[in-house]
Amino acid sequence: MHLLMQYLDLNGPDPEEQAASLTARHLLTPEQAASLDLEQVRRFLAAPLAQRIRRAEQVYREYRFSLLLPAALYDPAAEPEDELMLQGLVIVYFKTDRIRPEEAPARAELYRPQLTAYSQALSRVLETPVAEMVLYFFAPGCQVTL
Repeated sequence: MHLLMQYLDLNGPDPEEQAASLTARHLLTPEQAASLDLEQVRRFLAAPLAQRIRRAEQVYREYRFSLLLPAALYDPAAEPEDELMLQGLVIVYFKTDRIRPEEAPARAELYRPQLTAYSQALSRVLETPVAEMVLYFFAPGCQVTL
């Protein structure tokens, strides 16, 4: 699902056509394409979050950054000289956890430390505050804002 979301055209053809195109372009393997739950993708494309992304002035996908931070910020047991390298991007974090909708808020809390670390790093790199952290869970088709 990760690769499809990396390349998914939110205004493009239906998910089947996009998966076929990505496979033809060797961005997805046939096995990856066959494992996709395209109904979940269709549900996401109809969700308010997808509409919000479509209206955004700029969308970063898989924005790469590196930032060295004191490890103690995220692990109190770390030694003072230990550092942590953060890489990645989280504006909207897509998850494929198989949960029920009512479990989404608690599950989102498990991801809060990782999202917080990414948000702080991204804010420094782009010199723009992160106003919101959103997790979208495909299985139940719901989102949680942290």
